[in-house]
Amino acid sequence: MAKFTQQAIMYSLLKLLQEKPIDKITVKDICELCEINRNTFYYYYSDIYQVLEELLKSETEKSLKEKQEYKNFYEEYLQKYHLVLEYKKAVFHLYNSKNRDMILKYFYDVTEDFVEKYVRKEVIGTNLSEDDIRFVTHFYSNSMIGNTLRWLQHGMQDSQERLIYRMSVSYQATIKALIAQIEKEKSKN
Repeated sequence: MAKFTQQAIMYSLLKLLQEKPIDKITVKDICELCEINRNTFYYYYSDIYQVLEELLKSETEKSLKEKQEYKNFYEEYLQKYHLVLEYKKAVFHLYNSKNRDMILKYFYDVTEDFVEKYVRKEVIGTNLSEDDIRFVTHFYSNSMIGNTLRWLQHGMQDSQERLIYRMSVSYQATIKALIAQIEKEKSKN
């Protein structure tokens, strides 16, 4: 029952974030939405920001633990960004709050994890070092996160699904060339 109540509190906050910024949400709003009393809320959490932190931590852990194999980079990218796709307004409100660092941490943790998995598949049979793999992972992860942040900064006007598709196409079109170039430069040294 405790886990269910905590989940209800977290997802009530997420639902409320779809409607308004976090600094406009009260404990009373959360309690009313998930039909609990204030004592129950405070039994589990000290404030709304602890709920937010726990929610993002939970979503990150769920994403990192997932071992499902996807057909391609694009499908996994869509799945990893499900929070952004399903709760656009909530992510927008978090990005524009003093708690921006929490949503940025989520983006970095989730993106780097799945990008590294694909980079490691591409470097099989190459002589790339762990530093090279980290560089390639960060190169693509930062590009994806940067484009997502630009999308948020511009009021989410374009389709995030389209942006994810374009980033996936860019990854597929350039990953082999980048790896080959790094190998070529390593062989010169």
